[in-house]
Order: sequence, then C-alpha cells, then structure tokens
Amino acid sequence: MNIKFDLNSFVNWKRYNKDGETELKVISHNDNIIIKGDNIKVLHILLSVYKNKIKLICIDPPYNTGGNKFNYNDNYEHTKWLSFMEERLKIAKTILTDDGIIYIHCDDRENAYLKILCDEIFGRKQFITNLIWRKKAGGANDSNDIAVEHEYILAYRKNKNGIYKIPLDTNTIASYKYKDEKLDIHGKFKIKDLNDPSLRDSAGLHFDIECPDGTRLNANKHQWKCNENTYCKRFKDNRIIFKKVKKKWKAYYKIYLNEQRGKLVYDEKKKLIPRGRNLSSILYNVALNKDGANDIKNLFNGEKPFSYPKPIKLLKTLIQSASKPGDIVLDFFAGSGTTAQAVLELNQEYESRQFILVEQMDYINDVTASRIVKSLELYNSKESFVYCEYKTN
Repeated sequence: MNIKFDLNSFVNWKRYNKDGETELKVISHNDNIIIKGDNIKVLHILLSVYKNKIKLICIDPPYNTGGNKFNYNDNYEHTKWLSFMEERLKIAKTILTDDGIIYIHCDDRENAYLKILCDEIFGRKQFITNLIWRKKAGGANDSNDIAVEHEYILAYRKNKNGIYKIPLDTNTIASYKYKDEKLDIHGKFKIKDLNDPSLRDSAGLHFDIECPDGTRLNANKHQWKCNENTYCKRFKDNRIIFKKVKKKWKAYYKIYLNEQRGKLVYDEKKKLIPRGRNLSSILYNVALNKDGANDIKNLFNGEKPFSYPKPIKLLKTLIQSASKPGDIVLDFFAGSGTTAQAVLELNQEYESRQFILVEQMDYINDVTASRIVKSLELYNSKESFVYCEYKTN
C-alpha cells in the first residue's frame, strides 16, 4: 500500500466507487479518504502524513447546544468545550499548508469564546473575518423573542494569504450581454458610463472627447474615469461606445467577462483564468438550511437520515474561496458528508480536489459513506474513496 500511514492503527480497509464496494489494491496520497474514529486520535496520525499539506479545513463542530443528536454529546460544560476544541485546533494549525485556511461553523452560544481561542492558537493577525451565514428566511413567529436567522463561520489563515476569488454568479454573468469581434477569447461585454462626477476631482480626468458626429463632450462638464492616454488606447482598441441619451451623446467603455482589470490572465499552463469575485462577509443569498435538507433527501429517496446537514452550495462556495484544483480539503467533524459531496460536485465541473473526512459516530456507514457512494453514482463519477476505521484496542 503506497501510503505512510501506520496501517496497524486502522482496520476494515475498503474502497468504494459509484457501484459500491470494490477491490482495494493500493492506497495513495491522492485518494479520497473517510475515517471512522475519535478525531483527536486520527488527527495525530494524519499529522504524521499530511503535516503542512492540507490547504483547507472546513469543520462543523458541536455548537454546545445542550442537545444530544445521534447519541453525539453536544452538552459540554463551557470550559470543557473550549478544551475539546483547543486540542483539535492546535493540530489543525500544524496540518495546514503555509497559506492554509480554516473555516469553523458556530453560532451565538460559543462564537465569542471560540474567536478568542482561535486568536490564541492562530494569532490575532491571522484572523480573516467572521462570516455571517443567513441559514433561514423568516421564522419570526416561531421565536419567543428575536428570530435568529444566522450562524457564523470563523475564518483564519495559518500564515500567508490563501483566499481566492470565487466564480461569478449567474446573474452577474448574464449582465455581460453584448458581443463584438473579441467574443471568442474575451467573452461578452457590458458597458459603463465613462463620466463619473463622484470621483475625487483631478485635472487629468478632464479633457474633450469627440463624438461620432464631430461634436464634443466638453472637458469642464465631464470628469472621466480614466486619463486621456488611457482613453485613446481604449478608443483605438474599440473599447469605447457612444450612445445618444435624450438626444445627447454619452460615452461608455466596455468591460469584458473574461478580463481582470482590463487584461486576460493565464495560469502557469497558459489556461485562461476566469474572472471571479470576492467572497462577501455576509452570505445572504448562498443557501439555506432547507437546501441542505433537500440535498440529502435527493440522495436518500426523500428520506432525511441526518439532522441539519449543511447545504452543498454553501460548502462549494467556501471550498472555492480557499482552495484550488489539486488541493486537499479536510473535515474532521464530517457529519453527513456535505464537504465531500461538495468536493465531488466541483470535480465534476472542472476541478480536481481531494477530500479527507473523519467521523466517530456509527452513522458514518449508513449516512456519510453511503451518501458519498450515492453522490458518485449521481455524478457518474470515475472517482472513488477509501474507508477505514481507527482501531480502538
């Protein structure tokens, strides 16, 4: 087996693909892996193999609600909960790449204390933001006081910045609706008014512009978004459009879908990097709790075998914001396996990430692993995953 795990620490090695269990011949560092076991013990073993190699950690730990789901203890004394999290987060920091990111889901019960704990472990300067996720819409009549519609996702980096732009949403893409001779490479374009009097006044932004009929847009009545030299370059490259609005000429400039700040950007393989957008600190219209429920029902014939699974779209958004194709995504509070399905769904589109899940509860077989097999079947994927269990004695 081509991996440096202490194989004696694990039992019941199996490999699964879209057809279910298949022959296990080799285990490699490129494998997707699901591990059943106490995550603190498993993390110590993962550390020996993946130290400084995990680009992204997404975890949804117990919120300390006082409940008891699936016989899973979610009713800690506050100090014990912090100790529980501390020993796991210390290993998480070590296992991350130098530009690695960790996202931690929580709610109001422990958010402030978790922030202080993470400041101590990762460093205050490594705090990125406290994402606010709107998990449901409405519900005011179901609450005794204030309707809580949100949760938090604490975001920290290990050292270097590892946050990336996420793909544009469909509405933004649809706003690029015009075509010209640059379509094949630069994509469609939209137009913006070249005049912007709200900008800080600058002499370099005032100059006459000649309109198609020979009339001029006067410098002292307009403040352009670029200087005259940039305007001339844009005009020569057919990036300026004139339109009559209420019988008066207006100048516009083109913004192409595939360009970033007016230029095409390529990766090291000379593949065009599509334009993206920054992840917003308020995840308002990403996905709701009910979407997570529907995601898992779609795989289990309308049944819901897990309470409050996170939505795939939410996890896809987080994963794309902090990892690239070829990176490893770790979730050591795997739950129903949403993180893994999100990775698989991204891989079907155009990307290739690897997931590692850890979960100690018995539902890992009937829910987590089963969900991933069903996901592979749904996507008709050629991928597989290795399953094993931590040996307790």
